[in-house]
Amino acid sequence: MRLAYTCSRLWRYLGVYFLKPFDALNDTLTATILSNLEWSNEVIEIGAGDGTFSYIMHGGHFPVWFDRYLQTDLNRADIFDTHTLGLFPVTTPPQRPQISASFDSKRSHIEKVSELGFSRSAVLSLYESLPLSDSQVPNIFFYTPHGIQDYQLAIQEAHRVLEPNGTMLILAYDQVFRSSFLCYRIGQATSGRLREYFLRLDNGRHDELMQMARLRHEWKSFFEESGFAIESQIRGLSVMAWKLYDIQTRPLLRLLIGFFNFLPRYPRLFLKLAWMIIWYPVLLVLYFLLSSIDPRGRRRTCYLAFRLRKV
Repeated sequence: MRLAYTCSRLWRYLGVYFLKPFDALNDTLTATILSNLEWSNEVIEIGAGDGTFSYIMHGGHFPVWFDRYLQTDLNRADIFDTHTLGLFPVTTPPQRPQISASFDSKRSHIEKVSELGFSRSAVLSLYESLPLSDSQVPNIFFYTPHGIQDYQLAIQEAHRVLEPNGTMLILAYDQVFRSSFLCYRIGQATSGRLREYFLRLDNGRHDELMQMARLRHEWKSFFEESGFAIESQIRGLSVMAWKLYDIQTRPLLRLLIGFFNFLPRYPRLFLKLAWMIIWYPVLLVLYFLLSSIDPRGRRRTCYLAFRLRKV
């Protein structure tokens, strides 16, 4: 069962992220550890991104011609911060869980979530100030809130809107991966144009995620101070896997996107499939070597997934 889940999710994520293949490895591992937690039938999602992660994690899939690079603007600093209505294919959303609302701070994300249709509603909001009443929702999935300003305040805000005894599934980070941000480290160690180039490749990833990272022993007290008790947890993703993810094809990404999007539809599809067939077995082997899934929480890994209960 787990093997089938891993293999299918890896292929589906690779189809979406094929020009950054280690994004597919990363998201497959993230989906696997999160799926090992107990999910409720209905949740709201905080930090939904463009919606494709949750959609695929819960069983959704796209036709092979579709990928996120069809919606890019190479003139922007964030090339994915754009949305063209009508590019998402018509799909059948997974039946479980029901995502009653998705919250994100980026407008293009909300537009994509809305068009994808897996969530009943998509709401543009700061994570530190959700447009919800006190004790309004029974269950939350707190994913990766890109654009967050104050992580602790956002966790306290999630606590505020949860019902008494409500649950929250959350993806968190271990500070062990601080040294694995290769683009950031190279940028800090160099100067001039080389420094600017690698910090541009980092794109703020280091500073944003380190705000959401704690040492292993600090997470329990952090959640307790915010009014949560840990019911279960699982760890995964080796530091080596993060290093591969951090650098991968980033130096060539704009060139690759420009090339593939220049091609007519069917030659593009043929080359994409060839690329995926080459990468898939490599990623599958690396998944089993580097995933480091650890239900007991003893290994040094980058990711932690928690099931929390409001107390």
